[in-house]
Amino acid sequence: MGRPPRITRLQLLECARDVFAAKGFEATTLADIARELGVTPAAVLRHVPSKQALFNEAMRPTMALPQCILDLRSTDAGSDPRVVLRRVAEGWVPFAQTTIAQNIAVQLHARSRSTFTLPFDAGAEDSPPRRGLRIITDYFRRASKAGVIRVDDPRAAALLFMSSLVGYVFIHQIVRAVPRPYPLPDYIDALLDLWTGGAITGGTRARTKRVVRTARGADRR
Repeated sequence: MGRPPRITRLQLLECARDVFAAKGFEATTLADIARELGVTPAAVLRHVPSKQALFNEAMRPTMALPQCILDLRSTDAGSDPRVVLRRVAEGWVPFAQTTIAQNIAVQLHARSRSTFTLPFDAGAEDSPPRRGLRIITDYFRRASKAGVIRVDDPRAAALLFMSSLVGYVFIHQIVRAVPRPYPLPDYIDALLDLWTGGAITGGTRARTKRVVRTARGADRR
């Protein structure tokens, strides 16, 4: 009777997902994953027959909303939005970076670099990004009614805020536009400062809206 495994299947899959995402399929060995778990490669093979089988199972395209987004549903609308939005940013950016790294590993292994397969059905009404955006939009709507945020269009505000976080991940994880990662806390500070005080000092908000409406009217003509 063999020695029972010292790791659970869930522990193995979570660890394998992280190692494959960091090193890629070719550079990763079962010994690497076993070392991270503090077990022998034989213990890994009690759960899966091969590295390929482990990769297929661990890197299966899946995506769920991070807890920082789900928590917004029960967040007090009157809470300080700086605290609320910081918590969202601090939780969402690492989640997005990990998700992207995992899917890059899958794409490179499949040698399919011309397209990027998303870990969800982008056209589905209940896809994680669409559900997440609805939750964030609802938070901005509730916070606006509570008087702690001044926005005319909660959906646009949600898109603007989340796009700023997506941009951080894209610049660092995809195009690698900076030689060293800009510190996330400093980025969040700058983002919240921009939302709190605004950056444009010239002109008026009303004038800007008039120009936009005039331009739209000209386009229709």
